Amino acid sequence: MPIELASGYHLKNFLSLVRFVRGHYADLLDKRERDYADQFERLSGAAQSLYVRMILRKGPLFRSDKLHYDDVDDVDAAAAELATAGLLSSHASAAQLLALLSKTELVALLPTDEKINVRRPALVEHVAATLDIHQQDLGFRHYRPLGTGRLHRYRLFYFGNLSQDFSEFVLSDMGLLRFEPYEIPASARLFNHRDNINFVWLLYQLQDIATELIERQQTDTLVQFCQVLLAAEPTGNHALISRRRDRLLNRVARHLERCDQARSALSLYAVSQSPPARERRVRILNNTDQRGAALALCRRIIEAPIDQQEMAFASSFGHRLTKTLAPAQRISDAPLEYNRRQLMLSRSEVGVEQGAREFFEVDGAHCFYVENSLIPGIFGLSFWDIIFAPVTGAFVNPYQRGPLDLLSPSFRAAREPAITDRLAELAVPGELTRRVQQTLVNKAGIANHFVHWPRLSGDLIALALERIPSTHWLKLFQRLLFDIKNNRSGFPDLILFPAAGSYELIEVKGPGDQLQDSQKRWIRVFAEYDIPFSVAKVLWLET
Repeated sequence: MPIELASGYHLKNFLSLVRFVRGHYADLLDKRERDYADQFERLSGAAQSLYVRMILRKGPLFRSDKLHYDDVDDVDAAAAELATAGLLSSHASAAQLLALLSKTELVALLPTDEKINVRRPALVEHVAATLDIHQQDLGFRHYRPLGTGRLHRYRLFYFGNLSQDFSEFVLSDMGLLRFEPYEIPASARLFNHRDNINFVWLLYQLQDIATELIERQQTDTLVQFCQVLLAAEPTGNHALISRRRDRLLNRVARHLERCDQARSALSLYAVSQSPPARERRVRILNNTDQRGAALALCRRIIEAPIDQQEMAFASSFGHRLTKTLAPAQRISDAPLEYNRRQLMLSRSEVGVEQGAREFFEVDGAHCFYVENSLIPGIFGLSFWDIIFAPVTGAFVNPYQRGPLDLLSPSFRAAREPAITDRLAELAVPGELTRRVQQTLVNKAGIANHFVHWPRLSGDLIALALERIPSTHWLKLFQRLLFDIKNNRSGFPDLILFPAAGSYELIEVKGPGDQLQDSQKRWIRVFAEYDIPFSVAKVLWLET
């Protein structure tokens, strides 16, 4: 049965966003942005509701005869009020007006002796060439809500990006998500200078330009565009903004690389501080017969890797390079070592993982399908307060499942003392169990990027805390903290708790399935710390 949202939820959420930004960023808003909010607040409820409904829908134009809402008794009166406040216009191009009309309505505009049977595009073209659409009686008025750019600025302040929208509110309104009531003190704001917000806005504009140039394959212009990108530098040391710029640098560089513009690509990769910039530099250096420089960069990566993927790449690629260069100071690339099982199962509709789980769950053993839910979940429960700590720039609105820097290398650096203390605390016998159980009581059902509540049953958590030694948990947590972005996935499908005790992590592979890179990285960790692990290869029984 569909969940019904409370009446007026759209207006409540819009006002929540606008008022939050006015309260937290009053000193950074310019006059036009402040006036936008002031004008909206002075409107009647009906005019506010009509405006929000239109500006949150796909436009830019709306027909008056299609706007029917219980809380807007007189659409034309509400529209007139919006126009007086400077938030609505009736200006429209001929193409925009024609786009509002159905095919039947377009045909009706033509003289009776000109009834033609063609597809809509040809019909629109014919009507545009035959009639002045602005002089026709269309049977409705048309409205264009104004202020989209200013609302985008408010969204940027509120979410820290333009990819999120009001659907975040709706998930909460529907009761599908409950959010942690973390603090958002003024001292920890994401943006503390107007230059910061202006630079992020500029990056979105540059991103649009880059997208257009790439789609049109205008490589020469894109090479010239590199100079604009390199000249665009953020003010101050702002990690979030720098990473956003790096993503754009990496994207443009990768396209130039594919277009055989290696020199231009290298210039962008050299500025970017985010992966995979150094990996791509190594590959370009190798492809342009600069293998010595490529190997030197691999060694620098190994000495100070930014993330797990960088480390894995540098080790593997560097190992290949040392085979073609001097044998001294080789970079090793050790083979994978793990236990192997072979299961003969009958084909069924439950899938290989469920079939394997049922195979192992015999003679008093318990086996759970966990994949990426158990280890990240226990981590999330153990570090809950640290994840939601009021770190500068981490939280920008009340609808976050975790901090904005969660998937970046700066996450641990910004919380290093608290993380170090927590790891020491969890090493004390019984403390991990105590903290997880306490968090379960206090936070059950609240959104957290690490915690997938439907998969974490009470029986699973109890057995995992009882059977898995705290030393193993701590090693897993430390590896996860090294690179949350890449290490939060790749965990084994199953966990087996034999009746005799202990535990085993099991990755299930059906016929033809291969281990993924993220799984291989974790297998190396399991081998390094003697964590029980095996790969179960499933073969189908002939019927």
